[in-house]
Amino acid sequence: MKHLKHSTLVVIAILVAILGVLAQNAIGNNYYIQSSDSNSKTVGSVVYIENGVTGVVAITDPFVNKTTDINVEYAPLDSGSGFIVNSNGYIITAFHVVGDPLALTNNNTLKLMNSTDVQNYIEKAAVEGYITDYNPQLGSELATNTLPGNPMMLQAQPDVNSTTARLIQQNLITVISAKQQIKVKLPGNTAGNSINANLIDVGNPNTDQDVALLKINTLFQSLHSLSISSTKPTNGDKVFIYGYPVLSSGMYSDFNQSIIQPSSTTGKLTGVIPNNGTIFYQTSAITEHGYSGGPALNSQNNVMGIIIYSVITNNQQGNQTSSLFLSSNYIIQLCNKNNVSIHVV
Repeated sequence: MKHLKHSTLVVIAILVAILGVLAQNAIGNNYYIQSSDSNSKTVGSVVYIENGVTGVVAITDPFVNKTTDINVEYAPLDSGSGFIVNSNGYIITAFHVVGDPLALTNNNTLKLMNSTDVQNYIEKAAVEGYITDYNPQLGSELATNTLPGNPMMLQAQPDVNSTTARLIQQNLITVISAKQQIKVKLPGNTAGNSINANLIDVGNPNTDQDVALLKINTLFQSLHSLSISSTKPTNGDKVFIYGYPVLSSGMYSDFNQSIIQPSSTTGKLTGVIPNNGTIFYQTSAITEHGYSGGPALNSQNNVMGIIIYSVITNNQQGNQTSSLFLSSNYIIQLCNKNNVSIHVV
């Protein structure tokens, strides 16, 4: 949990990096916007993002004397929001949405997943799948070293982490293949349809530049991009925020609907909060889990920044909930660095 200080005000920042749950591989349908008005175009530019892993893991179960290859088709780790900044398929989101979730949770740091991280996540996903589909008592059996035919005391099934660790210690698990997979779902499509995305670049983690650039294939897609504001906002300016809130389970709350559409919230700009040399803006708009990476727009529907935190402020009036967004300057810097053309106003 980060503590951002502005004068005597202490803002307790609750990072909005969410566990995703729905595993899908279908390619998205044609992108469709129902109306030509500016609000509909804005809604049509805000996408849902899942960060996960995929691969194949061999698990040897000594209690059935068999090795089974577990195909982890897709295991989501986090989810959030993003928005299109170039009609060729370039998308901006928050770094922490597509980074290493454990580094954020355990150390409060922004970090890309390396091959070891991906292997650890795919091992746990495979063990969970094996326990579900093949041997629900594997964890208990490993914990008690119970051999086939010997009686054992009934006990609660150990968690996936400890079961995976025991399999590794006994050389009973082998990763055959593993890679990170980021999926993007476009608004106007059915909830299950997704497009694989490539991670192009991220902001500087040492200065908390929580911004990332993705790229999707635009084949059969007609994408509308948002304009980026270069104007410094001022206190009192109206702020419009879009994103995909999730349930407590981590599931996008509207997956039971025929199509997905982002939700929105509004408020006013209430302050500037520098942190570690990076500029964040505070707004009275209340965001929920899942809004991370979504756009914060001004009254002209131009992007002022990226939603990063949902915050609780402690002051004399009691606890107040608001949100922080990263300045749009970091969007412009990242796109310029990667020669991505964007419309700056």
